[in-house]
Amino acid sequence: MEEAVTSQHTHPNSVFHCLYGFYCLGYSRKELARIYHKSIKTIGNWINVYERIGTYQRAEASSTRVFTKAHRKWLCEFYTEQPLAYLDEAQEAFLKAHQMSISKSSVWRILHDCGFTRTVLERRAMHIKEKDVFRFVEELSSIDWCHQNIVFFR
Repeated sequence: MEEAVTSQHTHPNSVFHCLYGFYCLGYSRKELARIYHKSIKTIGNWINVYERIGTYQRAEASSTRVFTKAHRKWLCEFYTEQPLAYLDEAQEAFLKAHQMSISKSSVWRILHDCGFTRTVLERRAMHIKEKDVFRFVEELSSIDWCHQNIVFFR
C-alpha cells in the first residue's frame, strides 16, 4: 500500500498541507519528507515552486491538438451514421476524407469525447440489428404466400 502512495503524484491538497507545515508550523524539510513519504528534494521542489509563483500547481503539458473540431465532428458523425464500423474502417474512411492518417487510439479517444463509449456503441449495434430483423419480417409478411405466387424451379 505504501508503494502505491509514494510512487504516485501527490495531490495538490497534500502539497498545500506540507507547505502549511513548513511555513506556519515550522517543520523542517527532513521532517516533512518523513511525514509525506517523499524525498527531501521533492519537498524542496514544492517549496521552490510556491516561492517562485506564489501557489502550487503542476506544469501543464503544452500539447497541440492535431485534429481540429471539424475532424472530430466528422468522426462523430461517421459513427452516428455507421455505429457498426470497426476502428480500422474508421481509420480508412478518415484517411480518404481528410488525406490524413489517424491512429486507432486517437479514433477511440475522440469517440469517447463525443460520448460514444463501448457500451453505447454496443447498444446502437443491437438496436440496428433489431431494426434489420423487424424490416426483414415486415418484408416477408408483405408477400402474398398463396399457391399461385409460389414458383418452384427444378
